[in-house]
Amino acid sequence: MNDSENLHRLESDLEDEKRDLRKDIESITGKARETRAALSPTSLVRERIFLLSGLALALGLALGFRGFAIEDVGKPVARTVLSSIGKQSRKARGRRNFWVRHENG
Repeated sequence: MNDSENLHRLESDLEDEKRDLRKDIESITGKARETRAALSPTSLVRERIFLLSGLALALGLALGFRGFAIEDVGKPVARTVLSSIGKQSRKARGRRNFWVRHENG
């Protein structure tokens, strides 16, 4: 009888620990999402929009006064930005399709 009581107590403790572990995992996952959202480039730009605008203006003025041809830099930058946007959209579309396929299957 004593062994079965110990076994029951240990199983109960194990279930309690599993429940606590699940709560901790949910908490950590939530904090990781919040941190990822706070450190995303979109939120960094949104928070520092005036600083970035001022830097862009100053850089534009400096390059303009030096007679720098912005076209030499603008085209490759635009190509790079557009290709990275295309890659991100394909990744997002692939993830969305992945979950839709697996939810139906």
